[in-house]
Parts: sequence; structure tokens; C-alpha cells
Amino acid sequence: GLVAGENTLTVTVTAADGTTTQDYMVTLNVLLSADTSLATFQVNGNDVQDGDSIDLDPYTTSVDVVVETTDANASFEVSGDTGLVAGENTLTVTVTAANGDTQDYMVTLNVALGNDTSLAVFQVNGSDVQDGDSVDLVYGTTSVDVVAEANDPDATVVITGDSGLVAGENTLTVTVTAADGTTTQDYM
Repeated sequence: GLVAGENTLTVTVTAADGTTTQDYMVTLNVLLSADTSLATFQVNGNDVQDGDSIDLDPYTTSVDVVVETTDANASFEVSGDTGLVAGENTLTVTVTAANGDTQDYMVTLNVALGNDTSLAVFQVNGSDVQDGDSVDLVYGTTSVDVVAEANDPDATVVITGDSGLVAGENTLTVTVTAADGTTTQDYM
């Protein structure tokens, strides 16, 4: 029935007369556990180990982490499971044993680059426009003010045809390249 920490062992000696007794006490110090191992380590329902790498869908911002220490008296702290961004992210589980020893378990979370090419804002001279719209301009206009912002902050937007305008039909093109670097969409 010994527990971690101080335990008292008492030996009682009874003399031959049956009534005289003497107690002898000894303190037994059971060291606290140094066990920093994990019984369970899962990310999004899948078993993982220290050093693993997990591929995640684009725009994933958090993962579900389940941790159980082998020693019930050990504690743990999880960091890096939220606030994920495109690219490599590090998930760390720090286990603190009952005696204070610590060990880190790390998993790399690879959030795929996005393929979103949609626009959040598309304006010409302060007016909202959509792909395929036609904008009438006053005679002599040689440039327009274009605001084009992608929904994905990691996508790039290139505007062409907003200057050097001539009388007649001109084509304004907004090209959005998704964060993955390969998916593109033109808005005209």
C-alpha cells in the first residue's frame, strides 16, 4: 500500500509481559515516477508517434488531439493544434512526469496550399463589378482604378488593362493565382 512520496512504517514490539509496548517508526520515501511515455497519441482520430508528419487539407486551421499519459500522475500540455497556416506547422505535446522530468513529442502538420481563386472584392472606379460586366467610361479616359482582392490572402492578384485605354472596347483582366501556384482564374 505504499504510495509515491513519504510513507511511515511502524513496528510495534510488545514485551513478554504482554502489556509493555514500544513503537519504532521508519519513513519510507517512494520516489515519484519519471515516466513521460504516452499511452495514446492521436491527431484527428489517427494514431501518431513522435516525429510523424501529417498532410492536411487546404485551409485547415486546427486539429483534434487526444493524449493519454501512461502514468496517471503525469500531466501534459498541447501546443500548435490551432492557428494553423498553409505549409508546415509543428504540433508539440509536452509530458511532465510526476517527478518533474519532461519530454516533448512533436508532429509536423502540413497544411496543403489552397486552390481558391475567388475574389472577395472586384471594383472598377469604386463600383462593384463581376466577371463579364461592361463598364461605360467618359470620353478621354485613359485609366481606371481597380480594386481586386482574393478571398484567400495567400493567393496573388495581377491586374492588366487598367491603363493605356483608348476610345472603343478595352479589356481589363484580373488574374488570380491560388496559393498552390498552379490554379488560376481570369476575371474580365
